[in-house]
Amino acid sequence: MENKITAILVDDEKNSREVLTTLLHNFFPQVEILGEADSVDTAYKLINSTKPQLVFLDIQMPRQSGFSLLRKYDEMPFDVIFVTSYDQYAINAIKFSALDYLLKPVEVKDLREAINKAQKSIVLKTKSNVQFVNLLKSLDSDTKERKVAVHVGENVKLISENNIISIESDGSYCIITTSTNEHYTTSKYLKDFEEYFGEDSDFVRIHKSCMLNVTHMKEYSKGEPCIVEMINGNTFEISRRKKQEVLEKLKK
Repeated sequence: MENKITAILVDDEKNSREVLTTLLHNFFPQVEILGEADSVDTAYKLINSTKPQLVFLDIQMPRQSGFSLLRKYDEMPFDVIFVTSYDQYAINAIKFSALDYLLKPVEVKDLREAINKAQKSIVLKTKSNVQFVNLLKSLDSDTKERKVAVHVGENVKLISENNIISIESDGSYCIITTSTNEHYTTSKYLKDFEEYFGEDSDFVRIHKSCMLNVTHMKEYSKGEPCIVEMINGNTFEISRRKKQEVLEKLKK
């Protein structure tokens, strides 16, 4: 017999809650629904009274978003599966933080994968606090203050996007260099950072294994090859096909 998971549904749309309830009842009897909430305030009260193991959390709700609910906790006492309509920035931030989300309308296959992952997390009592901290920092209203979480021994350091000079690929890892010449290793790929920062950020890919923060560029050569020098003295060669993109980013 599968382990039971206690859960609540948080969504301002009654129809969405009904659809998810039907899917859970029909396909996932191991999920016991303790209650429903249609706002952040009612969800907060319901969580405190029922102590669920899992929260299905809608992101877009009037007055306060689902993220506002998470900001009420210093430590997350439950697992979360985000449920959302298409919002590319929010989805990129959730993916970057290695958390689960479902797109509306919810598909049974996607729901099964998310529940299986949540069930393993609950059984193993693994916590996602680092991922949640990173997610909430990245979703601050001032996107220039987005943070990247990196593990340093037993601690987690949050690095401001503005303080990163370069991100270089090294096999299955990336090496982050900061404006104070500190170096950090992360298991993220360059494409993860590209999606996370987005097209409007100050970062630009200069070749297949490196991206730079243009605000930290000191000078570049006009000829070929194009060499750029950063404020910390490090130099990089920009690939020929990326040169125009880098120059356009500098103009902005």
